[in-house]
Amino acid sequence: MMASSSIPVKDAEGEKPKVPNWLNLPRDITANILGRLSTIYMVTSVCLVCPLWWNICKDPHIWRTIHISYFETYYRRYINYFDEILRYAVDRSCGHLEDIVIDTFCSDELLEYIAENASNLRCLRLEECRRISEKGFIEAVRKLPLLEEKQCLDYAVLISTETGSQILGFLQFLTDVLFLNILTLNEVCILI
Repeated sequence: MMASSSIPVKDAEGEKPKVPNWLNLPRDITANILGRLSTIYMVTSVCLVCPLWWNICKDPHIWRTIHISYFETYYRRYINYFDEILRYAVDRSCGHLEDIVIDTFCSDELLEYIAENASNLRCLRLEECRRISEKGFIEAVRKLPLLEEKQCLDYAVLISTETGSQILGFLQFLTDVLFLNILTLNEVCILI
């Protein structure tokens, strides 16, 4: 009978069940598992479990993807720390950040911080981030030369027609823009 790693297995004498030791997993498998966890969970809990996990969490490659969502119930207790957590995760990536998803709390300052510290960013997804201004959005996008995918959900940046045509020319090189609509209304361009 094969034993599953999540089910204790009785030893030969049939006395004590053997529980798998997660520390005996190869480092690359452990890193793969940890890399699939939420950013907030990684920052607030995972890195504190043991020295091995702490060292894995210090590896910049584990921070290539950052997803922070306000709506996950567990994380609401960290709402006042989202800015710090995001900055910490961006710093930990050491410029290797490629994919970032931010839900609700992003501001001009945070977007600027990301743009300055994540030149390899390929995917930017902002969900209901209404504290981002026209100027902040445009300046950040201009600093992200490798950006291939941009997705804004339930979010609109109001920009002037002149600025809109400038940034439209810049954004047209994006090969996989999932959600980019431009409407012109009375000298105002709405980038959604």
